[in-house]
Amino acid sequence: MLILTPFSTMTRFHIHFIYYLVILCSFRNSYGGIKIVETVAINPLTSIDPS
Repeated sequence: MLILTPFSTMTRFHIHFIYYLVILCSFRNSYGGIKIVETVAINPLTSIDPS
């Protein structure tokens, strides 16, 4: 039985959206934080649920 949960999908989207805002703000505020930005950018990609 397949149960769709749109709320969890939206929650996941909001979490990823926050990651991208952090990346954008980091680029705007300092170029010295690029290593941190690269680390944060990998997190949403590895946390995507394929199911």
